Amino acid sequence: MVDHHWLRVGSDREFVPNLDKFGFVYIITNLRNGKAYIGCKQYLFYTRLREKESDWRTYTGSSKLLNEDIEKTGKKHFKFEVIAEYKNKRSLRYYELYYQMKHNVLSATLEGSEEHAYYNSRIGGKFYRPVESFQDPEWRKKMSEVVTKRYEDPEERRKLSESQKKRYEDPEERRKLSESQKKRFEDPEERRKTSEANKKRYEDPEERRKLSESVKKRYEDPEERRKTSEATKKGIAAKKRKKNAKAKET
Repeated sequence: MVDHHWLRVGSDREFVPNLDKFGFVYIITNLRNGKAYIGCKQYLFYTRLREKESDWRTYTGSSKLLNEDIEKTGKKHFKFEVIAEYKNKRSLRYYELYYQMKHNVLSATLEGSEEHAYYNSRIGGKFYRPVESFQDPEWRKKMSEVVTKRYEDPEERRKLSESQKKRYEDPEERRKLSESQKKRFEDPEERRKTSEANKKRYEDPEERRKLSESVKKRYEDPEERRKTSEATKKGIAAKKRKKNAKAKET
């Protein structure tokens, strides 16, 4: 009987540990949104008097955010995979850092968004994600070019659409997105930046032309018109409910 939750990476085969090794490097993946975490775990820990088995069988990573998501959405929505085992602490730490760097855990983003693709906030136990990365003009320029290039590919657009639909089917994901948007618009500086960015776009004749063509193309599709109509009706209904609730309070 399996007494742990680990699988071999890239398969659904049960992981069979070699307890003569020191530990393993693993990846834990959120199956709902694709966000992952890469870390390492040793089989034993040592004291002055004895050695004792660690909690590797039930271990869910050291990331606070990861464990909060596991608690909220359920362990069944996460995949726990062992990448490889190593014979000593030095090798284990080396390859943990190797795989973290290989997958760019501090800078990679989820497809079609600026959300981090990994729960990791540091690598090698001490190198943290820089908080100013999103304010770097050069970084934003590169990201813009990457996103633009992807949107030119019909297959990439289809994948992105399916990915977004899957996220919006999850009530918890919708709640997080809503809270994130509300938080941004509560900040006067964020509203100012958004307003300036939109004004700048509309000052460009080419941008206005593209937007006009995009809107026309959408309205040529009966299904898109229906969706837009339903969304508008829901928005109006929501505003009425909010207005009535305020009226009752007063």
